[in-house]
Amino acid sequence: MPFEWPTTEEMMYRIARLRRVVALALMVPVIVLFSAALIDPVSLPADRASLAAMAVAVLVVGHVALFPNVTLETISLSLSISFLVVSVPWIKAVAQWAPAEHASSAFVILIAFSVALTGVLMAALQIALSVLVYAGPALRLRLKTTLFVPCAPAVAFRQCAMQPQTRRGRVLTGAVDDNGFFEVAVVATHHPDPDQPDQPLIVKVDAKVLESTPEHHDVMMVLQDGSVTVTSQQFTAVDGGCLIAVSDMPGDFTLGMHAMFWLTDQQADNLTEMTDVIIGQDARANGLAHAVSLLSVAGTLLSPQAPVADRAK
Repeated sequence: MPFEWPTTEEMMYRIARLRRVVALALMVPVIVLFSAALIDPVSLPADRASLAAMAVAVLVVGHVALFPNVTLETISLSLSISFLVVSVPWIKAVAQWAPAEHASSAFVILIAFSVALTGVLMAALQIALSVLVYAGPALRLRLKTTLFVPCAPAVAFRQCAMQPQTRRGRVLTGAVDDNGFFEVAVVATHHPDPDQPDQPLIVKVDAKVLESTPEHHDVMMVLQDGSVTVTSQQFTAVDGGCLIAVSDMPGDFTLGMHAMFWLTDQQADNLTEMTDVIIGQDARANGLAHAVSLLSVAGTLLSPQAPVADRAK
């Protein structure tokens, strides 16, 4: 999916939904900047540290609003920018080694090299964080979230409960077989099909309804690698609408994946994707947004490729 400029409403939703990512991405830089100002107030005064922290905050929030599906890049961006800001006093000191008439030019050149190095560091940090997220054994931890929807529980049930022979947005289910299982196909808009790069990847799993009542719905899903995930949904009538409570027990999540799922508030985003249809809200979920990253945009700008004839539309 190509990059698309978000609307104001989408930007506000992304910042609110990814509030934990923003908080984490700001916590480390703020600690580093003010620690540096405390240790060496001459090189980095408190007022400059405050301005630098505000600049990092603007960059992080802007990155989240424009690139909502590259969380690790957001975190690596904040860390690398903090490294650049803290390094500026030392860069300035090194520039003073040049003759006085060339000191300013040397400082500009060193800053340019530092910015390039920051980009390399950002990419390296993102790779390292990706390894950490997926490393380690699977942990059976329960994930929970709730969401209020201004509709009757029956309406919320029809839209959100996974059932055979239905289609809900990106999810299409098949008929039940003799063992009670039915196939589920999910369009993964963030990943291209290896065999058809211009088409999104379609992920297929087998599912089975374990228990279903008008207020409660339990589904077991068997992934392609054989791991089992169980999802439980509760639909409770409250004043003005319905409260949906979701409890997931994924069978293939590492500790890092659990942390990422929590940081991005993924369960609530999945519910928002389904319930926006009920209330007539324009699609705003991050699951439907592009997965373009800042590094990919920078790579396209710095190293553009000529169009290929057989890819022309």
